[in-house]
Amino acid sequence: MMNDIQNKAAICYQILIQGTLQLDSPLLIGTGKETDSPDADIHVLKDANDQPFIPGTSVAGVLRHIMLQENAEKGRLLFGYSENNGDTEQDSLQSAIAIQDILLENTEIVIRDGVCIDFYTGIAKEGQKYNYEAIERSLPDHMASGEFRMQVTLRQYLVDKLPDWKVMVQQLTNQLASGIQIGALTSKGFGRVSVPDIEAGIYDFTKFSDVRHWLLQEPAETIYKGQKKIQLQPGTFVITGHFSLKSSLLIRSQNIEKENLYVESSCNSYIGQGDDVDVVPMRSGSDYLIPGTTIKGVLRHHSDYILQSMGKENIMVNEIKDLMGCSDKQSIKKSRFFTDEVYINPESVTATAQTRNAIDRFTGSTMDAKLFTEKALWQTDKKKTTVTIRYTISQSHDWERGLALFLLKDLCTGHVAIGGDKAVGRGYLQGINAVIEYGESDGTLKTWQLSENGTVIQGNASELESYAAALVQYKGKEDKL
Repeated sequence: MMNDIQNKAAICYQILIQGTLQLDSPLLIGTGKETDSPDADIHVLKDANDQPFIPGTSVAGVLRHIMLQENAEKGRLLFGYSENNGDTEQDSLQSAIAIQDILLENTEIVIRDGVCIDFYTGIAKEGQKYNYEAIERSLPDHMASGEFRMQVTLRQYLVDKLPDWKVMVQQLTNQLASGIQIGALTSKGFGRVSVPDIEAGIYDFTKFSDVRHWLLQEPAETIYKGQKKIQLQPGTFVITGHFSLKSSLLIRSQNIEKENLYVESSCNSYIGQGDDVDVVPMRSGSDYLIPGTTIKGVLRHHSDYILQSMGKENIMVNEIKDLMGCSDKQSIKKSRFFTDEVYINPESVTATAQTRNAIDRFTGSTMDAKLFTEKALWQTDKKKTTVTIRYTISQSHDWERGLALFLLKDLCTGHVAIGGDKAVGRGYLQGINAVIEYGESDGTLKTWQLSENGTVIQGNASELESYAAALVQYKGKEDKL
């Protein structure tokens, strides 16, 4: 009996998965502590040397969730579990995965702000304005990155239970090469990280040469390389819309000093000598930026408008929270609606300073000391894609897919404004084309392509029409699809 237990615990394979992790979007893993700092309400997690890092537990939790969705039993065996099977009996299995904390180098801490907008008035709610730190995404001239190292220990017990463990190792490396999302604000475009150069070295402990390589920390003889693959979980609905600027666009930033650093090297972003600019466009590196929080807020607000126009206030009040997420006194729900950040190439737009006067609404005359200058983005060639908006619904229902299509239609036809100064016509887009993707239950990927006028040029148009009809016919949870 003792020999049998020892055999089950014998190490058969050691797998070392490593590479360089990079930030594909801003990252926020907070300290979880309240602070009285005037700069930000939420601060980035740092070590004792004041260096930002990603806890290995954060990565392990995300990978575990992904593997459990693929196959719950295999995911539990690989990542371990601990649960009660009665009052006293405890059933548990140690995780085979060990992930080191990832220390991030060449990081730039930026300050982002958030605010809650009232649906009816369109203005910020009192006391619901906040600032938070984030680590800027990896840029060509400022590559925020860190060493990723994950060790998988496969004992005889797991090898017997997981005969296809090599497939699972390849899936892990592919997933890390393609990217995962960790930290806070992942439904608003934050936390997307990837390891493009990831490799998995497999050391077979039944071979003396592999044991020797492992002990001397030498490369393995068998190496799996990660491959980027487009994989959608069943029920995931993705819309990627390509747009030009129908009017000017302004996502406000007060960081005039940082903007001036790019002015000198960009003829398209020129401010005349002596211009006193009060507001400039927000940037991420040299690119202009529409934050994911802005896109998410606009689409959520317009979803309410669409549902209200259809007389579906019950869905707007209740079920939209299950889709978009909520955090209030009544309930807390995680969002199933995800948006990406939008990065605009500065070569595709012209940033022009424009001086305006504030007008007294009663007299119709200009107000004293209310002259201000803003720098907005303009596009001359309307046929080129400038703005790419991507939003995703996980575990989607037919009526939710229909709502996503209505959002796309209104974005393409210029009925949704993004950013500031909507009252003077800014922030409207013009659709160029779109790609729609849906993950089927059998793992296949269904795709549609739409032209500028909304015509379906690839895929079954009747299926998209059925989603739109599902929204029109849907009456709420009592008529659940």
